[in-house]
Amino acid sequence: MEALQSMRVFTTAVQAGSFSAAGRSMGLSPASISRHISTLEETLGVRLINRTSRKLAPTQLGMLYFEKAQRILEQFDTLVDTISTHQESPRGLLQVHVRTSVGSHFLAPALPRFCARHPQVKVKLWLTEEPLDVIDHNIDVAIRLGNLDEPSLVARKLSSGVERILFASASYLEAHGTPREPEDLIHHNCLTFPPEGRLQDGNAAWAFRDGKGTRELALSGSMQVNNAQVLREAALAGIGIALLPAWIVAEDMKAGRLRRVLPSYSATPTTFDHSIYAVYHRAPRTSPKVRVFIDFLAEVFQAHEAEMTEAAGVAA
Repeated sequence: MEALQSMRVFTTAVQAGSFSAAGRSMGLSPASISRHISTLEETLGVRLINRTSRKLAPTQLGMLYFEKAQRILEQFDTLVDTISTHQESPRGLLQVHVRTSVGSHFLAPALPRFCARHPQVKVKLWLTEEPLDVIDHNIDVAIRLGNLDEPSLVARKLSSGVERILFASASYLEAHGTPREPEDLIHHNCLTFPPEGRLQDGNAAWAFRDGKGTRELALSGSMQVNNAQVLREAALAGIGIALLPAWIVAEDMKAGRLRRVLPSYSATPTTFDHSIYAVYHRAPRTSPKVRVFIDFLAEVFQAHEAEMTEAAGVAA
């Protein structure tokens, strides 16, 4: 098992790009990471990594070992999961991915309760604003906001969610005027997410829908950030107009810190489906750890149903 652990340390270090980043990921010190890799190199009799003061890079043989080791570890983890599937009690590593805003607001306060309820399950939680491929990243459960187009995955609806709304501070609207039509936004400072999580030229596409149909506009502004709370704070500071799910800004709207813009239009940077889903691998038998976590997610979002209903009222 020591050799397997050293193999896992090595692949993590290559992926992370440094001993310190690998150590943070695995809960080990950089010195421990270095010892594992040195032992592995001594065992194999070859140098696997070229070390510099700033970063590490695999040698040619190191890259070959990395590619083969990844496959071995995936097969080993799959074997462990397969065996765990036949156990009655949930156990093993559970890898979960969720958007940062959703994970921070809904999942973070509840996760300790899941860990206390299922102490033999080890949760690894990915919080990003970028979509992650469930297969490539070996993710067991992902929480998605609408736009489900992966037939290889099973989806369970957790909540109908709340529509996204355009908003700005009173100070911004007083200084720059209130848009009356979506096209007016071209002349405003629009605070946006990077398209598909990539920082580009500051442009983003927002779609608008009313009783006459749907249209899409390319909009830009002084700030493009892949984090909902940063965009919310920028709007509160009077920087510009933002577009986020209503539940994120419901309290600000009620308190008058933010005002809704273009309330007669539905708007979105992605899809008009605002529902929240849990997705997981399609398999003949769902593993106990995945099954209990999906049930737990349903419980969590059911507890927030009143909050969602209130946020929907703010958006109406």
